[in-house]
Amino acid sequence: MVVVIFILFAWFCIQVLIGLLRKLPLVVNFLLFMAIEVVLINKLTISYNNLKLFKINTSLPLFIALILHNDFTVTFVLLAFANVFLTTPKTSVCIGISIYTFLFQILIGFALRWNHVLIDKDWNFFKESMMIIILMVYTLLLGRIFQRMASKEGWIR
Repeated sequence: MVVVIFILFAWFCIQVLIGLLRKLPLVVNFLLFMAIEVVLINKLTISYNNLKLFKINTSLPLFIALILHNDFTVTFVLLAFANVFLTTPKTSVCIGISIYTFLFQILIGFALRWNHVLIDKDWNFFKESMMIIILMVYTLLLGRIFQRMASKEGWIR
């Protein structure tokens, strides 16, 4: 059942990204996807192995749910965030997508803990919030850099 929940979360996030009217160029999205994945994998490894902030449940369905969460849900939420934030001129839309991205990541993080995929040791809501904000800022900075790089190199038609 847990895997189905996280498949639905991943499907929803992918559908949100696909449904956007204005998107960054494909090359920018591809580079941003790879950069986000590198950071997410390292974040999970460092906070689990090195810092021992939480424990990962190793039963197969729960581990698959964690992989779906880390590799699809969070990545596509951040991609949608960057696409909307960097392509819209309206401040209200930028604020709205920022709130959506933050709250959705809090929700799926709560779902991980509620389903005992992650068991907190020295992890709390403040650390989770700070990590989400740092990931959002990182995504925007790299998105802006890749967007400028693509326009400078002539990758945008």
